Amino acid sequence: MARGDPAEVSGSNRQLARERAFRLLALTVTALFLAFAALGGAFVWYDRAAAAVSHTHEVRTGIDGLRQALTDAESAQRAFILTGDSQFAGRVETGRKLAHRQIDTLDRLTQDNPLQQRRIDELRRLMATRLNIIDQTMDARRQGTVGAAIQIIARGEGMAAMDGVRRIATELEHEEARLEAVRSRQVATVRAVLIAATLIFAALLAMLFFKALRDISLDREVEADTAERLRALLADRTLLLDEVNHRVKNSLQQIASVVRLQSRTVEHTDAREALEKTLDRIIAVGRVHEQLYKTGGEIGAFDAGHYAKALSHDLVESLGRDDIVLETDIQSAVLDVRQAVPLALILNELITNALKYGCPPDRPSRIKVTFGTEGDDYRLSVSDDSDGLQEGFTPHAKKSLGMRAIEALSRQLGGRFEIERPEAGAAFAVLFPRSK
Repeated sequence: MARGDPAEVSGSNRQLARERAFRLLALTVTALFLAFAALGGAFVWYDRAAAAVSHTHEVRTGIDGLRQALTDAESAQRAFILTGDSQFAGRVETGRKLAHRQIDTLDRLTQDNPLQQRRIDELRRLMATRLNIIDQTMDARRQGTVGAAIQIIARGEGMAAMDGVRRIATELEHEEARLEAVRSRQVATVRAVLIAATLIFAALLAMLFFKALRDISLDREVEADTAERLRALLADRTLLLDEVNHRVKNSLQQIASVVRLQSRTVEHTDAREALEKTLDRIIAVGRVHEQLYKTGGEIGAFDAGHYAKALSHDLVESLGRDDIVLETDIQSAVLDVRQAVPLALILNELITNALKYGCPPDRPSRIKVTFGTEGDDYRLSVSDDSDGLQEGFTPHAKKSLGMRAIEALSRQLGGRFEIERPEAGAAFAVLFPRSK
């Protein structure tokens, strides 16, 4: 074959295109592995921090139990001295046993804290002194000498010991309260990191996938000289796209499974809610991927109208409520792939918020989703018939992570986010250019 022959050049270009695509695929798989490992480590970190908070709660509960057991024993002692009734002696014994169990529990729970251990030792000594004095007064009463029992009480040794118990218990509580505050901040930090890491990972995954789509599509230009070379390119492209799709699909499913499993095991309400929202966002990205793949992954093959209808019905049906009426006024619109993921995440956030805040469980509700053209823009709107927004509501509030995310995604689309305040209910809209 002569030097510079088009077939030779084409073969070389094909090889370069395949190598580039496989390098991108390898990069995607490596990024998935590293991100998945990081998420796993973050979940372990979160579990440990949450367990530390739970441990602190156990210690504080044990302190309260010890204090209450000694107080009950004192009350029963006074009743026995006054009446001589043996049932009160039994209550003293019950309080004694409970106090010993509680102090043993506190000793076990604070093994990792030398300062708390010293306090537990002092608390055990004071408790023994108090219980011994209680026994002395009851023995005196059993001998029929009420005055002798009162004299023992009047010495004040029992009161001093109980005051010491309360003092040490307060010191223990203050230390545990300090530890709880520190550990709660750690939990909040880890929760925020998990949410951010999951969103970043989903965004990275989408970027890598769509970059792969663009690169593979550009490879067709290299093979545009002849029909034979074009067919060869399409064959290679299909093979690579199938491979990328398979790996991306499995990775999204794995991430969703991990997040779903974690949400079921997390006891903290805010953390569980954050993980459930993250799961919804991952699923939204997966829906975009699925639609693109079903259409052959072609640039500009994302039908926003079809996606909006399907997502709206699926989210409403997922609640399992017959009293929520969904109205849609959605036009078909084929968007650029770069607009697909931001729009999908925006739509997911708006509908999820409407279902959460605009559809209380105690009454029928109505949600309306509209999408279509408005001048030179596309307009997406989600409204409900709730009691409306709180006075002074702003998307910049500390807890409005979803609202802030919608603002950022709207800017990514080159558009704007609007909060409407109709006479009844609440409405949110996003407008962005029809061409970007």
